[in-house]
Amino acid sequence: MTAGRAVARGGLLLCDPPLGHARAAEACAELGAAGGDIDRIPARNVFCPMIFAPVTLHARGLWDGRSVDFRQTYTSRCVMEARTGAVLAFDD
Repeated sequence: MTAGRAVARGGLLLCDPPLGHARAAEACAELGAAGGDIDRIPARNVFCPMIFAPVTLHARGLWDGRSVDFRQTYTSRCVMEARTGAVLAFDD
């Protein structure tokens, strides 16, 4: 049995103007449509293999003058990407 590995990564997303990561404009548009609430970004209709490989993410910052602190664990990276759109899409 092998132990899982923890990988911490981070990024900065600015939305006025969109800067900070490769899909900043798309991410800012998705956040705008969701009122700054990552949980309200519509899930993409994708097929994710049923492989349990949990991914926990934590996003914090400011949206429209209010503090945002989002933490969620998804069953896999595929599910995370389907649920968070461009906001947390990091290129490898």
